[in-house]
Amino acid sequence: MTIWLKSVIIASVASTLTYASLRDLKNRDIPEVTWLPSLAIAVILNVLHGNYDVIHTALSLLPAALLFAMAIFNMIGGADFLAVLLIGLAHPLFEALPISLLALLYSLFIPLALMAYYVTLNSVKYRKQILRIRCIRGRRFYLYFLGRPISIGEFLNSKFMYPLTIPSGTGGFICRPTFSIDETEEAVKAEIMEFIDRGVIRRNDLIWVTPAMPHVAFLLIGYVLALITPQDLILQVFKLMT
Repeated sequence: MTIWLKSVIIASVASTLTYASLRDLKNRDIPEVTWLPSLAIAVILNVLHGNYDVIHTALSLLPAALLFAMAIFNMIGGADFLAVLLIGLAHPLFEALPISLLALLYSLFIPLALMAYYVTLNSVKYRKQILRIRCIRGRRFYLYFLGRPISIGEFLNSKFMYPLTIPSGTGGFICRPTFSIDETEEAVKAEIMEFIDRGVIRRNDLIWVTPAMPHVAFLLIGYVLALITPQDLILQVFKLMT
């Protein structure tokens, strides 16, 4: 494949990821049709140039298969899967590691850094408050890594935030590690308002929340970093490790 055709594929993928990232940042909603043009361009050009061999293509699509399984169980949004699928189909050939895998690994840096921040914040500043939470379902342990406390009033005025501690109505909390992608902010806030009206909780009480992160934007960053990461350097690292 010529440099010009590679540039066409890269430009198609990058422009699609950029548009999808802007949608993700604005409203966390990306229409499925967004991915179709660049998927078609990537597949057609790679097929015409015979770039899809069984082993490399299978390895390149493994990250997408993993995300597909996670999406089935509502652990992530479908857009994350489609983004990694696009990268895998656009770049099926590699020397050391698939571009799709590198992009996915790079995209995890920000969430992992945020998790480290949560652990520090909750262990140092809010440890006593966490220990006072009575989880009638789930485990308190999740809260250290996956969220931070804000007042219920602040939560009601927030955007793209979902509670990890939900009042049970019986004096305890449902403590969960994540939220379902089928949940809507309006429904969750309406449920919290109902508990406030019943006097179960107050607006100045703390609630642990986690953000709905724009992971497609992280994948865009990961894609750019994956493209500029020398495959020869990765091979050298592998040799040093063996």
